[in-house]
Amino acid sequence: MKLLPVLASVAFAIAALAIMLRSRVAATQAVSVADIARVLSALSAATADPAFAVFIFHPPDRPDSEGALNLQFSLEGGRPGFDWVLLGSRNVQEQQRFLEFARECGYDPKMKEENHLKCLRVEEGDLAALCAGVITGLYRQDPTCALRLLVHGFKWNP
Repeated sequence: MKLLPVLASVAFAIAALAIMLRSRVAATQAVSVADIARVLSALSAATADPAFAVFIFHPPDRPDSEGALNLQFSLEGGRPGFDWVLLGSRNVQEQQRFLEFARECGYDPKMKEENHLKCLRVEEGDLAALCAGVITGLYRQDPTCALRLLVHGFKWNP
């Protein structure tokens, strides 16, 4: 049974690396905050490992490519979670701000590190509401704003 944690570590590393690489080259789809719950539902039904969905957006204070934020849903051991992946520069810079917001909303992000890649993960509570809240509450984005969506390991039908 010690193989399961190793496989989970490998899956997390692959997912994080794929995010970094694919967000630069893979085609993304446009979605809005209204689609978040359906994306999470589709991901939760996935059987592939790894499977994840990344929402990419630029808050108004930094509309350039360096200001992009990445919010991720992923499956870990078949269980969905919300990940604040500490890979992009903006996510790293905004880590404390996210932690404070999530805790004020009643969530308890846990630091995870797999193969030198870190993220803050939430597995309990309304994950879709947390994701939407980060976008509209923390970053004051209009709920109708276009988000880029990158999916892996499941089919997304808008």
